[in-house]
Amino acid sequence: MQTGVGRSGELYAYKNYGITPDILTSAKSLGGGFPIGAMLATDTVAKSLVVGTHGSTYGGNALASAVALAAVEFIDTLTCWKGVKKRHDLFREHLETINRKHGVFKEIRGMGLLIGAQMSDAYEGRAKDILPLAIEEGLMALIAGPNVLRMAPSLVIPEADIAEGMARLERAIERLVTQA
Repeated sequence: MQTGVGRSGELYAYKNYGITPDILTSAKSLGGGFPIGAMLATDTVAKSLVVGTHGSTYGGNALASAVALAAVEFIDTLTCWKGVKKRHDLFREHLETINRKHGVFKEIRGMGLLIGAQMSDAYEGRAKDILPLAIEEGLMALIAGPNVLRMAPSLVIPEADIAEGMARLERAIERLVTQA
């Protein structure tokens, strides 16, 4: 659900792996924030999905479908994909710069605009400690478990906002390091 509709740098994350799934579910980003859910299936699997075997809370709504079509038409463009790639690279560059100064990350990983910065051994289990410090700097931050600082910004986040957000993150991390 979280890697669909451009988040991974492709329309769906499976495209990064050279495979084709039998069933693909999509929601959240499919509607650009508007509630919708969808399921796509290969012809072989679809034959078993007869009336009554599958339901959806948010499927089949005409307004949601129109919103989803507009979102996909906007995102599924070369301009958007190049923008996601460029923004991914900007996030990585900033995170690597922060890490060279402070040594808080063991690994920076991810695809597109779903990025995780794994805490180094010295800061193991302390990803959550960045959250209140970031809030004090005016930055909302996420974690994925106790050891990963997670970033999942808008696919069209302005580059200036990336720079400002990373400056705020660095100030929060500087405070984390001085507390240690």
